[in-house]
This record gives sequence, structure tokens and C-alpha cells, in this order.
Amino acid sequence: MVEKEEDDFVEELEDDPTCPSVLFTAAEKIKWQREWRSALVVRGLGRRVFYQPLSRRLNFLWARRGELQISDLKNGCFLVRFRHGDEYNTTINGGPWLLGDTYLTVMRWHKGFNPWTTEVKSTMVWVQLPDLPIEFINKEAVMRIGALMGRPVKVDRATEEGARGNFARVCVEVDLTKPLLPKYKVEGIKYLIQY
Repeated sequence: MVEKEEDDFVEELEDDPTCPSVLFTAAEKIKWQREWRSALVVRGLGRRVFYQPLSRRLNFLWARRGELQISDLKNGCFLVRFRHGDEYNTTINGGPWLLGDTYLTVMRWHKGFNPWTTEVKSTMVWVQLPDLPIEFINKEAVMRIGALMGRPVKVDRATEEGARGNFARVCVEVDLTKPLLPKYKVEGIKYLIQY
């Protein structure tokens, strides 16, 4: 048998001639993956979302200087490509994102992404903290409370400005591999969490 060069990309498997294998060079893979670096994978959290309403909503929310390229994948996933890097950065650092009352999980595309096997492990959600005493409805206190549930990202404008007295809202990146907390304590008093 003739020895194959390192950059050969077709290899016939001796043990199964009915299933040839294709291999690609590192340079080819890098070149092909480059166009997907500014892509996000979007999926409805707990509910199926449909292409047309999702496309309309994401173009309204995310596309400031042109239309997004949205491809539907298997298993409820959508691939969103941005024409402008600043829109990508604003989107990945923004959120949480909703389609109606369905949270959208948003993650960076990565090489080897497979919609059947890639697990969404976290997402950003708005958490409402009802009945919190007024002295704790400020950014610093609410961010610390949010840290009990996950990684706090931001508070809403009304909480930051102290415009509401009966609840506070904080955006938290929650770990979806763990159960969501139903309650927390401040100064020994129990409060409920609304997601």
C-alpha cells in the first residue's frame, strides 16, 4: 500500500470499504470555521420556537445596520450570523432575550457544534425579587442577592433609579444544570424568587 501524505484528506478504511472517511487539513478547517466565528446559536428554553417569528424578532432587536442571516438547524436550534461585529458584541453581552414569554438561550458558536449533542448549560433570565424592603432596592444590594442565584449581570432601570418600591429586578446568568432556587434570605427573613 502507498503511504499517504499528511495533507491527504481522503482515507479509505481497510476494515470497512463501504464507509470511506474524509479528513481535512488544519488549514482548511481554520479557513472554513472563520466565517462562523461571529455566529450565535439560539434556542427556545423549554419551548419550541418557529423560524418566522424568531427571524422578525431578532432582526428587530439585534440588527441595527442590516439584516441578520438566520439558519434553522435541527433540534430547535438556529444559527444567527451578524454582518457587523459590534452587533454581535452587543447581543452576546446583552439580554436576556425573549420571544413572547419564551426565554431564548444564546451561546457562541464553537467548532464542532452539533445541535443534538451540545448542551446549553446556562442562560440569562430576569429575576424579580418581590416584597424586598425598600432599603435593599438598590443596585449594590440587588446584585449581591442576584449572586445567590447565579452570575448577576445587571439590574433594570427602575431598580437602579429606585423607581419601584414593591420589587426589584436583576438579570442573572443561571446554571441550567442545577435547580432554580425558589427562595432566599436577607437578614434572616425568607423571600420568594420569581423567574
